[in-house]
Amino acid sequence: MSLQPQVPAVVPLYAGFWRRAAAACVDSLVLVIPAIIIEIGAGQAGMLALLINVAAGCAYYAGFHSSARQATPGKMAFGIKVTDRAGARIGIGRGIGRYFATWLSAFILGIGFLMAAFTQKKQALHDMVAGTLVVSGKADPEEVVSGGGTMPLTGGVIAITAILFIVPFVGGILAAIAIPAYSDYTVRSKVFSVLTAGSVVKGDVEQAYAEKRPFTTVAVNAPSPYSQGITVTPKGEILMRLVPEVGNGGTIVYSPMIDSAGAMTWQCSSADVPKKYLPAACR
Repeated sequence: MSLQPQVPAVVPLYAGFWRRAAAACVDSLVLVIPAIIIEIGAGQAGMLALLINVAAGCAYYAGFHSSARQATPGKMAFGIKVTDRAGARIGIGRGIGRYFATWLSAFILGIGFLMAAFTQKKQALHDMVAGTLVVSGKADPEEVVSGGGTMPLTGGVIAITAILFIVPFVGGILAAIAIPAYSDYTVRSKVFSVLTAGSVVKGDVEQAYAEKRPFTTVAVNAPSPYSQGITVTPKGEILMRLVPEVGNGGTIVYSPMIDSAGAMTWQCSSADVPKKYLPAACR
């Protein structure tokens, strides 16, 4: 009876693309709240907000990767860490360099990140530039030097990846549809407020017509906060000027029309307010 040589088992060592992607999504969620706060606080100073967000991102990734845990919260959640090629902890300088090297991975349409799915040691482009590896959080330097296989794609990684990728993707599509629709709805509501304020003036014009008095040019204080003012022209037209933030600051006109029976009716129109913001009767 011959004895077959024992083939050593491959140690799960390198973090695969999906495990790394799931960790990156968690880290992005951690950073999104301070990023929003920075954007709001900076106001119109967009460049200042960008610089602060870059500094915050650099401090986050470089700080955690060079820490004793060698991992960001996202990487900790999925049991992985960053090391140098010898399996040792990286310094803050290399951590900063690795952070800015991720920009290279992003600039080439994300292909630099995708490289982690195909390279032998599951290195992304920024890992190659910085001389780093992303490995199992339990691996010691000797195991990293010896090498190994890819960590298995566990059910937890699949579930979290599905939630963090698919849900935001679908949510993004819905938001892309809903946000413009809601924005248009709010503008239409403000336009309707101006039209309502203008309708109040119709009675004065109709009374002047009934009494055969001339229509005098009158400026009326607009009760709507979305109108710059309401003016009645000598022709009896009611001009309602919108504030710049609503309908591009255009003007809506109520024009008096006299029918065959001598009764006054009204026609609504606008030459400069987008039709999508106007009610059907004004288009």
